[in-house]
Amino acid sequence: MAVIWEREEAGVRYEVRRHGARLRLFANGVQHSEFHPKRLVTGSVWDLLWLPVLLSEPEQLKRVLILGLGGGSLIPPLRALLAPERLVAVELDPHHLAVAREVFSVVRPGEQTVLGDAVAWLKAYDGEPFDLIIEDLFAPHNDQVSRAVEADREWVTLLQRHVSDHGTLVMNFGDYPEYRQSHAADAARMAGWSSRFRLSCQDCHNAVIAFTRQPARSIHLRRRLEKHPDLGKALRKGKLDYHIRQLD
Repeated sequence: MAVIWEREEAGVRYEVRRHGARLRLFANGVQHSEFHPKRLVTGSVWDLLWLPVLLSEPEQLKRVLILGLGGGSLIPPLRALLAPERLVAVELDPHHLAVAREVFSVVRPGEQTVLGDAVAWLKAYDGEPFDLIIEDLFAPHNDQVSRAVEADREWVTLLQRHVSDHGTLVMNFGDYPEYRQSHAADAARMAGWSSRFRLSCQDCHNAVIAFTRQPARSIHLRRRLEKHPDLGKALRKGKLDYHIRQLD
C-alpha cells in the first residue's frame, strides 16, 4: 500500500494508505477509517456502525449525529441509505477531520462537521433530538485503539436524552466484555428502549450495540439489505460480513 498523506504530532503518526481505489487512515499503525469511492461496504467494523439504520424505516431517521467521525467512512453509506435532512459530525482530532474533508473528500455542502470534544458538544447542545446517534469515540493510543469516553451513567444518560422517541442509538465497544461491564448493559437502567442488538464480524473484536426506541427485528434488517441493489449483491458475494443478535 502506498502512503499518500502523512502527518505526525504529539507522538502520533498519521498516514493515509492507498490500495487500488481503497483508502485507509492509520494512526500509529492502527487503522481508524476506510473508504472506497465506489463502494458502501468495507467488510469490517465500519459496516457494523451503519447497518443498524436498516432496523427501522429509512424515512424515520432524518436527523443524524456522528460522535467520532474519524476519516468520515460513515458519511457515504448514511447519505445513500437515509438522505438525512440534517447530518452533524463531531471529531476531536484535527488530522482525522482533515482526512475526511480533504483526502477522503466525503463531506458535502450542508453536512456539518465540527472540530471539538463530543462530550462537551453534546452537553452544550440545546436543539431538536436526533433520530440516529452513532457514538464511535475511539482515540489513537500507542499501538492499540481504546475508547476515549467511558460508557458510564452520565455519558449514557446524556446520549439517551438526545435521541428522538422513534430514534436509534449505536455505540461501539472494544469487545463484548467491555460492553457488559458498562452502564449501557444495565437493562433495568436503560429505560425507554424497545430493542437492543449486538453486531459483530469476523474481521474485528468490536461489539457494536444498537438500541431502538421502536420494536425491531433483525430479519427486517436482512430483508432491507437483500432488496438494496448494491448491498444485496455484496451480501450474496460474502463481502458484507456481519452477525446480529437481539439482546432482549
